[in-house]
Amino acid sequence: MKHLPSIEQALETLQEIEKKFGEGTRIAQTRQALKKNEHVARNEAVVAGYYQSLADKGLFVPIYGAGDLPWALPLHMPPYLIEILWATSRVLYALARRHLAAEGPDYLIKRVPDGWITEEMADILHRYYLSVEPDLAFDVLVYGANSERGMDFDEFKASGDHLYAKILEAQSVDTYYGWLRECVRSARNTGAYDGSVFTRVKKDHRPLTDAELDEQVLATYIHGSEDHRDRILFLEIDPRNQPSFQNLALLAKFMSQGDSSQEPLILDPQDLFFKGDQLCYRREGKTGSTNKVISRLVDADFQAYLKKMKAEGRPEVIECLRRLYATPALWPDLSKHIAGFYLIDKSAITDLCMLEGVGVAPQTQRITPSLLESFRKDPGQLKQLAVKPLHGMSSKGVFVSPDLAVVEKYCSEAPMLAQELFWATPVMPNINAELTDPDALAGFCSETRLVFHAGSPAVFDSPNAARCILALSRTHYTSRDPARKIKNDAAGRGWFSNMGAILAVKTELGMTDKRAAGLGMAPICWLDYDNDVFHLA
Repeated sequence: MKHLPSIEQALETLQEIEKKFGEGTRIAQTRQALKKNEHVARNEAVVAGYYQSLADKGLFVPIYGAGDLPWALPLHMPPYLIEILWATSRVLYALARRHLAAEGPDYLIKRVPDGWITEEMADILHRYYLSVEPDLAFDVLVYGANSERGMDFDEFKASGDHLYAKILEAQSVDTYYGWLRECVRSARNTGAYDGSVFTRVKKDHRPLTDAELDEQVLATYIHGSEDHRDRILFLEIDPRNQPSFQNLALLAKFMSQGDSSQEPLILDPQDLFFKGDQLCYRREGKTGSTNKVISRLVDADFQAYLKKMKAEGRPEVIECLRRLYATPALWPDLSKHIAGFYLIDKSAITDLCMLEGVGVAPQTQRITPSLLESFRKDPGQLKQLAVKPLHGMSSKGVFVSPDLAVVEKYCSEAPMLAQELFWATPVMPNINAELTDPDALAGFCSETRLVFHAGSPAVFDSPNAARCILALSRTHYTSRDPARKIKNDAAGRGWFSNMGAILAVKTELGMTDKRAAGLGMAPICWLDYDNDVFHLA
């Protein structure tokens, strides 16, 4: 069993990597990444081919009630930035282990909603998380290290500046691999990404090929139920009406490797029941049993679902779900247990920003009664903050430069965080010809997500440490005007910070063809500098 690093060791590694890349190297790598992005974005044949490839695969799906999800073009990022973010993730994991070691299994009992983790499961999960790193994803905003808000792509490209990032949030969640492997394949097929790397995972000191990465990821998903993949269950609330259903369907097909009889299940908790000690399901008039559960439930959906079942008088559904999470035999991969979602959440950034030498950690703090009182005395502080829920996903419940009334309302309903405000820098020129809004023509910015698959005995080289299998961009427009808001939004949210907000103002931006908008998620790639692949396609 390989040793996992302490806080001190993780910080030392991070600082060594920061020192390894001097400003000259960072500028050179940033310049090459920007040139590659520009080369791809301004090649109309490449852009059209990529989108057509996704359309042919049926990868445009309705989302947010605003029409088809507009996928992004893959972005190139300088590899030093991925290295720094990878090293920062090791610090996050070490922080979680320090809390676990200091407080014992009770740490998990206190973080998971009341009554949803038994002492037995808490003890099992506690031992596991001390020795194996679970799934982790964290979002970062990429910006020019020495650039002010409002620069357009050409100005930034000519500035001689380099890219850096700050972490918005961290949470232990499952990945988007079903979606993103299709995007990688489409990117390769355009012919513009052949010399690029899509994963940080290495073998024999080289990045894994796409096929090798598939092999590793497949091994982790099917671990514990290799010969009975049809008994692996993705647990999701009302899955067919979730934006993530397509991702799960692609994962199921990937895991079945062409044998439709071996496709994993994708079911709602209402489809499940226990028969003795065996978890069973009903689907399309048929019943069967399942051996392995992969939980896709997150806090906001989980809590809403429990309220719904209680209101509908369905206590048996709640009890089955409770028993499911308390049955060790159903979790050959404990990283997929719901406790993982609560282990590393947005509050991890509050700890991270207090550590010396972690440049990517923005100032973040829990909104306590005393902090709320200081906002009342000086509401002007809120103009420099983003306020977000402690639990929850992505942009849900996030308010940029909020009014005092908004902060008071949401603090009365749920634990909230306050985070310093910072702005993204364009890393790709605009590719949407119908966009004429002068405020958005600055180009595309990136909210980047690094995706870590848990340590797994299925992966010989990484049975304990999580692996950075992919990075993805959630590309968006940004505004030069910090006061720019969503039209007719009573909450007064800014529109520049996330995909959902952009779709809400697509009319204001003059966008009618959302498929060509170049927004949404896509895999991040970078030139393989270690192997001297430093040319432009």
